[in-house]
Amino acid sequence: MEKIDALKLKNNNDTMKNIMKPLVAICIPTYNRADCLRQCLDSITVQFKNKEISDQMEVIISDNASSDNTGEVIKEFQATFKNIKYFRNETNLGVDKNILNMVKKSEAVYCLPIGDDDAFFPNSFSYLLGKIKTLKVPYYMLNAWGYDHQLLNPVLSHPSRLVTADVSYKSLSECVHSVQKYTDLVGGFCGLSHIFHREEWMNEKNKEQYIGTQAIHFFIILSAFKDSPCMLLAEPVIKMRSSNIRWDVFPGLGSIHGRIVSTIKLVTWVKNTFNLPISNTKIKIYFYTREYWFTFKEVLKGVLAKFGLAAIINMYRKIRS
Repeated sequence: MEKIDALKLKNNNDTMKNIMKPLVAICIPTYNRADCLRQCLDSITVQFKNKEISDQMEVIISDNASSDNTGEVIKEFQATFKNIKYFRNETNLGVDKNILNMVKKSEAVYCLPIGDDDAFFPNSFSYLLGKIKTLKVPYYMLNAWGYDHQLLNPVLSHPSRLVTADVSYKSLSECVHSVQKYTDLVGGFCGLSHIFHREEWMNEKNKEQYIGTQAIHFFIILSAFKDSPCMLLAEPVIKMRSSNIRWDVFPGLGSIHGRIVSTIKLVTWVKNTFNLPISNTKIKIYFYTREYWFTFKEVLKGVLAKFGLAAIINMYRKIRS
């Protein structure tokens, strides 16, 4: 009888702990982007004015030893919002370890990572909380929209995921097998546009083997949730700041060649992990061709902008979209 009562007590305590946890942790890895981070936090805290939403969420900021005024910016927000937690690494741990750190520091049931230079659309939290409580799956793919450098206007006529209604998958594996483009195998999972069950992430073994890939979340998510049901949510919730990737903070990705090699490795890993019928040769040809063409277009856009011909760039974007 004593053992049964003790077991009941333990189960009750575990239930109470889960009830007391925030439902979602917004996890932000940051480094020397105080101004961008301010915009990100503004988009978060304006929604925290709704106490019902604020009570269900926390913000975890893992700072990779920034040398700018990142700490001061965060303290301004912490003065009003007590659910914002700030962790500053003594030294720069690199991108991968910082991502591991932010998830480890969270206490919520789910984690929602976002780039420090991105922002949320208004009212997105009420939408996401409602989806999580209704659908109750361990992994959600979120829709994002590319905006200009000031996050004022979209640079394309449509969000990154071209769906008009939520899509349900029996497993993440089924989702991966449905992907039609090589680029979507990387772009769809490499960005910080997900909601995942924290405990399943933490239970994934040997996460440290992916340190140094500059995309540790990519490998952990695809491994931890491979056989789990998941949802692709149609409504865009994240504004992505265009042309703002700092390749210099990603060791090995500073050159075009380095980025091509890294992308090929990611796609090849997905191919092998999920048994996709893709030719290694086709993967290499595709990404070498694509990356150099993309680089040429960026140079051309810079030249056009320099000579006051930016309208041509906008016209091309509209035709392309």
